Amino acid sequence: MDLRSSILALVGIMVLHSCSRQTAKPVEDLGGGQEVSRFTLTSLKGTRNADRLDVKAIYSDGSGHITVDLHFRVTPPTRLESGTWNGLAAEGNVRERASTFLGGQSGPPSIGGRFDLLAPGGQPLYRVTIPLQPLTDRI
Repeated sequence: MDLRSSILALVGIMVLHSCSRQTAKPVEDLGGGQEVSRFTLTSLKGTRNADRLDVKAIYSDGSGHITVDLHFRVTPPTRLESGTWNGLAAEGNVRERASTFLGGQSGPPSIGGRFDLLAPGGQPLYRVTIPLQPLTDRI
């Protein structure tokens, strides 16, 4: 292989890598000041009742936890109506960044999305991600 072919191959690999979807971290610190890089989604439960979906997500690193309660209206388009969170010596409301809902006509409903955990003043402290998955455990 000559130098030109090697450079083209390297550029091609770099372009393909940059286009690949990066997996979002389960919990990101946006100003809360806590080390959350080891947190994972350890529990996800939800119950659908007509046009409402209630979800409880728990993130933990083994020594600390964050509990997130989400209440969706699933009439198209699905949107977060309200949400609260607590953990890491703080609590507050939740703001939706993006969410996906699959109705579960032939099985349990599925939910996924990204949400900001807000301080009482409204500034985002953490961002959590729920990978799209079925809610097999009820609240």
